[in-house]
Amino acid sequence: MHTSNFRKVKRITDVIKIFANINRAIPAKLLMIGDGPERNKAENLCRELDICENVRFLGKLEAVEEVLSVADLFLMPSEKESFGLAALEAMACEVPVISTNTGGLPELNIQGVTGFLSNVGDVDDMSARALEVLNAANLPRFKANAVARARVFDITQILPLYENFYCEILDRAHANAI
Repeated sequence: MHTSNFRKVKRITDVIKIFANINRAIPAKLLMIGDGPERNKAENLCRELDICENVRFLGKLEAVEEVLSVADLFLMPSEKESFGLAALEAMACEVPVISTNTGGLPELNIQGVTGFLSNVGDVDDMSARALEVLNAANLPRFKANAVARARVFDITQILPLYENFYCEILDRAHANAI
């Protein structure tokens, strides 16, 4: 599965290429959630690669978590990503992630634990890593690790950390001002 606003920075044609490689190795379906300026390019690439029967463009959805619950893998080959909220949502639904190692993604997606990280544009590595995650012997472990990692970012866990950080900064500023 992939979900985004289908802008160039999301590299959705890489999603299609990764899926084509996966689909050559194992039977699979790709669910594309979202819409945007790169959708036509992705649809054309599906036709070129002759994989249209296994790719579904679902458009924008309100309840993405309902669809995430049927996914085994989330693909996020973004060129830039400040944090990766879509990946966090996937992980909260027990879906491991194949992502790039850019921006805030390495903080979220732990290499070899919750999924894998690859260099931007490295479709072959992402494809190989995806097949590793999807291996029946590995998938349950990756799913459990993904949801456990997502819990670290639960608001009840993370908010006190931010509050403590801001209090420390304010205390230091106050102490230096005196």
